[in-house]
Amino acid sequence: MLDYARQRAIEALKVPRKAVFVTSGPAGLQVCELPCEAVGLVLYILVPRTTDHLFNLEHEPGVTLLTERWELKGEAQVVSAAAAGLELDILREEQAQWCRLVRVDPAQIHVRREAGWGYLETIELKSR
Repeated sequence: MLDYARQRAIEALKVPRKAVFVTSGPAGLQVCELPCEAVGLVLYILVPRTTDHLFNLEHEPGVTLLTERWELKGEAQVVSAAAAGLELDILREEQAQWCRLVRVDPAQIHVRREAGWGYLETIELKSR
């Protein structure tokens, strides 16, 4: 991947602190706005332990995340922050104790236009 595209993707992911998390699977379509934090090209999401998102992820790792600045498609997996040695700000939030940490590896990011509708650019992060 071009360094410019990689850097542009990293910059786009840094901005939001919340994203709409979308999964589908045996529990049906699940949509929820959740806290997130980016580390390079990886996005971490706090997912409540009681949601059907986690059940869906056991069967289908494909996810979509939406913010006012971008739309991301990627693959997600539940991870342990302690095992990965992560020091994320979202883990200090009050609700973190009732959540699981989900790692999202982006495959594609659509960056939205600041004014008007549609996408300004699409960044492919993984080849198909």
